[in-house]
Amino acid sequence: MKLFDVYPLFDINIVKGKGCHVWDDQGTEYLDLYGGHAVISIGHAHPYYVEMISKQVAQLGFYSIRWLTSYSRKWQTV
Repeated sequence: MKLFDVYPLFDINIVKGKGCHVWDDQGTEYLDLYGGHAVISIGHAHPYYVEMISKQVAQLGFYSIRWLTSYSRKWQTV
């Protein structure tokens, strides 16, 4: 029995992305037209996104939302 067998799987191992392109482990480049499962609209490895994520995880990667932090207080009014 296959768990959650709802669509066919492609035997392609995507290992890298930049902008609107992705590459598999054989070096083949693909235009990434996939749009789903919490994808971001800025493409892969966008310099600003990489910079901001790097700054954040250098300080704190994750902490429970049960604790009020200066960061979580900032977003309470949004």
